[in-house]
Amino acid sequence: MDDDEATIGDWLDAGTSDPAEVASRYDAWAHSYDDDLASWHYQAPEVVARKVLTGQPAAGSVLDVGCGTGLVGRALRDLGFAGHLRGLDISQESLARARQRGAYDELAPADLQRRLELEDSCVDAVSCVGVMTYLPDVEGIWRELARVTRPGGVVVVTQREDLWLERECPAVVERLQAEGVWAAEEVAGPAPYLPDGYGGTPEVACYYLTARVT
Repeated sequence: MDDDEATIGDWLDAGTSDPAEVASRYDAWAHSYDDDLASWHYQAPEVVARKVLTGQPAAGSVLDVGCGTGLVGRALRDLGFAGHLRGLDISQESLARARQRGAYDELAPADLQRRLELEDSCVDAVSCVGVMTYLPDVEGIWRELARVTRPGGVVVVTQREDLWLERECPAVVERLQAEGVWAAEEVAGPAPYLPDGYGGTPEVACYYLTARVT
């Protein structure tokens, strides 16, 4: 593991939630992000894309929240998704890379710790991959993802294994279900996420949550 990978690994492990720092770090990392994640055998984009299309096979629109350089968008297109694909991210450099990839119909900057600038019930499905590390208000963001999803649509998110209990994610899932916000269809995990860790660190697992908005 070289010095750059070690620095990235230390920062990822710290899990900062400061929006300006997250944007700055991902702007700096965007040029090597795809190659680094490929070398770490990152599996989540493909897994989540399949879960989205399995849960909502007739989806005409998908919102990719925290789209980064567009790995989920590429995976969705590779799996045959031909509908409208919108991506949001806090990193301008990452959005530029996603734009070059050509998978998205719309891309826009967004601070995910604020209310999304989207109407209620405006998309058929939402993906949120590798993002919850930086969002300590789990309930707040999950309510937002459900808000912008049409009734009957699906929300598919990942959460690192070490944060799943620390941030009381099972309780949030149950609370939103009890309130009729969504129905949890699958909670899979701990499951492979970064099998090689952050480039030489121990394996990192995650939970995959699929919920249907009610």
